[in-house]
Amino acid sequence: MVDRPGWYPPGQVCFPPELPISFKKVYDLKPVVGVPRDDEVIGIHAVIHAANRVSGVPEMHDPDLHMKLVDHLFSVQMARYRSRYSLITFPCDATYTPPALPPPVSVNLEPVSGAPSDEEMKKVQDAIQMYQELRRFPSLFDAHVNMELSQHLFDLQMARYMRLAGESPPNLVPPTTATPEIPDHVQERIPTAIDENARPTNNAGTGSSTAGVQPTSNVDVRELMERSNQLAERFNQLLERSNELVERCARPSEQPDPQTFCDKFNQVLERIAQAMEQSHRPTELPNRLDEQFCQLFERFNQLFEQSAQPAQKANELAQRSNELADRANQLADRLNQSHEHSNQLSEQANTTWEQVKNALGNINKMLMRIQHAIVRNHKGSTINSLDCLANHEGKTQSDSNILGIGFAGSTKSWSSFSKFRLPVVIGGVSHNTYVQNRLLGELLQFYGIGDELCQSATSVLLKDGQEATARHRLGTYLSLCLG
Repeated sequence: MVDRPGWYPPGQVCFPPELPISFKKVYDLKPVVGVPRDDEVIGIHAVIHAANRVSGVPEMHDPDLHMKLVDHLFSVQMARYRSRYSLITFPCDATYTPPALPPPVSVNLEPVSGAPSDEEMKKVQDAIQMYQELRRFPSLFDAHVNMELSQHLFDLQMARYMRLAGESPPNLVPPTTATPEIPDHVQERIPTAIDENARPTNNAGTGSSTAGVQPTSNVDVRELMERSNQLAERFNQLLERSNELVERCARPSEQPDPQTFCDKFNQVLERIAQAMEQSHRPTELPNRLDEQFCQLFERFNQLFEQSAQPAQKANELAQRSNELADRANQLADRLNQSHEHSNQLSEQANTTWEQVKNALGNINKMLMRIQHAIVRNHKGSTINSLDCLANHEGKTQSDSNILGIGFAGSTKSWSSFSKFRLPVVIGGVSHNTYVQNRLLGELLQFYGIGDELCQSATSVLLKDGQEATARHRLGTYLSLCLG
């Protein structure tokens, strides 16, 4: 299908999220007006891939930014889909043509007419997953093909959705079915997101399968921090409960009034005394007096037990409060231990990164020496060989275009000026090259030998009166590399 920019609203704008400075260096996203261009969609894929690559670093990962980038990609892909297929009267007449894939991708994708089948969807997803593996080989990976493959999956998903939406009749009244309650301890275990590595999603090329940073220990630092936060929350809850118990123990309104128990006790004693007086009097019913006396005595015992119960409850509450305080102290100790452990892991991670940095630096130096040895051992080396020397970043002078015309061209242009002469030994033979004074600082910084001669660590300007010293240092360095 061909695009129809005349139909799609030319004023339709898709606004990207605000990017940090580091991501703007990858691609500076601008508002997309009208039908998105290929380079705009490729730029969005590149930024999402860069965001996924740093997702393993807690200080750099921003889930909100990643969500907004995915939403922006969806809006842009929807705009391309609408510009291509929205004018078709019958969706079953649409044909979705996949992009041509390189030979390393063994999946054979064919044009899809109408809604795709399950097998066709699986083939496209497999192709996306295989093509993402080619990111490790820049010569085989094409950002344009990756963009077209992602758009092809989006188009098929929309075609599948349109078919399912047309087959399902609208349900205006939702069924009143009882939803089973999920226990809290089970609900916490339910995953909230599908693993992106299980199946390629519509946002192909975003680097979801990129290997993250390997932890330096079997214990994850982020997991320890989460557990520490949970322990702190439980500690606060226990303190709150303990305070509530203390307040309840201190409230006089919730405890029986001791004066009330004293009054009841006195009443019982008075009734006992009355019964005793009546027992000394001649009466016709002595047995009834005995029964009343027993009843009063039992009532006295009950009142005495009731008066002792508040004290027992207070003691139990105090013991419970002490137990909660002890448990809170234990949780606080575990929280401190978790923080200490997390700090140790952070220190180990920093040490490991320093070791990796040193190892990479040593490898880089070794590669530079090997490259210099290869150039030095080549028979017939001339001044042109100076342009082949690489610095610590693997770049040559020709790549940076410092001299513009190389050492040989500079020598030819400035050989009449003796003050620009730069003696160099190449293959045991002394050669005179000529370099302008204003380029000495830039060459020294390029080869990483400009310490103390330039105005700053990043400046390419020499200090006053250092031209002769800089010329001697540069000639000595080039002679050591090729002499």
